[in-house]
Amino acid sequence: MSRLVKVGAGGSEIGWHEALKDLRADDVLLLEPGFYELPQDTPFSDITVKGTGSLPEDTTILGYVNIAADSQFVNLENLCINTNTDSNSLFVPAEANTYLTLRNCIIKGYGNDTAAIAANGKVTLELYSTMILNGSLSIFANADFRLEMNDSSIEHVSEEFGTLALEGHGTAIINNSRIHGSIDTFTKTNAEIDLNNSVTNSMLLQGEVWLNMLNSKVVSDDDTSMYITDKTWANIIGSDFNGGIYLDKTPHVIIQNSQLNRMIAVNDAEITMINSIVVNHADFQDKAKCSARRVTFNGGAEYQYFLALGDQAFLEGHDLIFNSNGADLAVKDAARMHASVIASSDDSIAVECSQGASVQLLGMKWTNKKK
Repeated sequence: MSRLVKVGAGGSEIGWHEALKDLRADDVLLLEPGFYELPQDTPFSDITVKGTGSLPEDTTILGYVNIAADSQFVNLENLCINTNTDSNSLFVPAEANTYLTLRNCIIKGYGNDTAAIAANGKVTLELYSTMILNGSLSIFANADFRLEMNDSSIEHVSEEFGTLALEGHGTAIINNSRIHGSIDTFTKTNAEIDLNNSVTNSMLLQGEVWLNMLNSKVVSDDDTSMYITDKTWANIIGSDFNGGIYLDKTPHVIIQNSQLNRMIAVNDAEITMINSIVVNHADFQDKAKCSARRVTFNGGAEYQYFLALGDQAFLEGHDLIFNSNGADLAVKDAARMHASVIASSDDSIAVECSQGASVQLLGMKWTNKKK
């Protein structure tokens, strides 16, 4: 039977260490505002811990929380966990089969590349209105996971490690959230990612990953702000990219009603684009294939070509819009382009076309600029 345990220094509360020594399954600990040092050998199991202050940081647990291997659930609410050693602030072991729910919490990492939240085993991890600071959220290779992240944020930019790092097998659902850093998957990842109404600095998708991205934004302006490779599938709708999308190996990508600064596709990448805009430059090489409908290809001043195809790449397009802004179009090697244009800012465009290339361009004037 669950107990309501009030913890603090008042007359009707019991002490923190006394409460820890007498923890029972289904206990609900109500912590009055203050600082609570957590002994290292105190795993949490089947309990709910709530801070009673007006803000999460009013009630701070100093130390790191380990979830017991046999725990079925742990609920944390209106709390701040602040590790004071080089350890994970929250740790779920490989033997776990558990639910971990955080509501209106702040999780502070140690400030290096040690994950603030490290999840292993079979785990459902729920974050609601929660902030993770100075550390990543990392789900490791042996995990069978379900991550739900709503109205939350992670603030930890690292040059080497993902801010939200997803390995293992599972599903990540991210709604109305902000990732200050990179969302990364790995070669052994087998996961579905649903990114809705959210913002991230960058993304690296590899392994076997299915991405559904809706009304979201990638804010890095790097050429590889979104790097998609391996056996990945991506369905991108209504999203913006300040930088470039780079597609490598064998991804299948659908982009609808979106705007991206530039795109590079190589190897056997396959792309379908519908009602979207490329602001500066698009480049298809090797055996990359693109099917485009009602897509605008613009040119940027810093690029020689606003659209380039090489090797055996193929672009098939209908109802395209070309705004070259002084740049050329290139179809080289054995590349092919079969397209119709419905509007252009140019009376005519120059196409740098190799002898073995194939160009069928309808709807506007163009001249063959041999080189």
